[in-house]
Amino acid sequence: MAQVTTRETRETVLQELEGLAEDRIPEVLDFIRFLKSRQEHPPLPGRQPTPHTEALRILAELDRIRAETEACYGVYPGDPVREVREARQRQMEEAWRPSS
Repeated sequence: MAQVTTRETRETVLQELEGLAEDRIPEVLDFIRFLKSRQEHPPLPGRQPTPHTEALRILAELDRIRAETEACYGVYPGDPVREVREARQRQMEEAWRPSS
């Protein structure tokens, strides 16, 4: 597999930014600032990076998946948690209602 240069990586990042929705740019900026702060204050020698770094990476991936799903299918206008609770409550009431 060919090794990708830093220059090619930077060009790819810029290309990806071109296709990004304007309202997502502040999130990218926040992430870049986060990465730079980690670079300025790396973990001490012999210490593993803090677990929250992995959690942040996973959250970023989940957010990407959420955005893709929203773009494809839109956003459900209801309150699914409330609706499921109400449906379960009705089921329980029916189960406990005396039969005639």
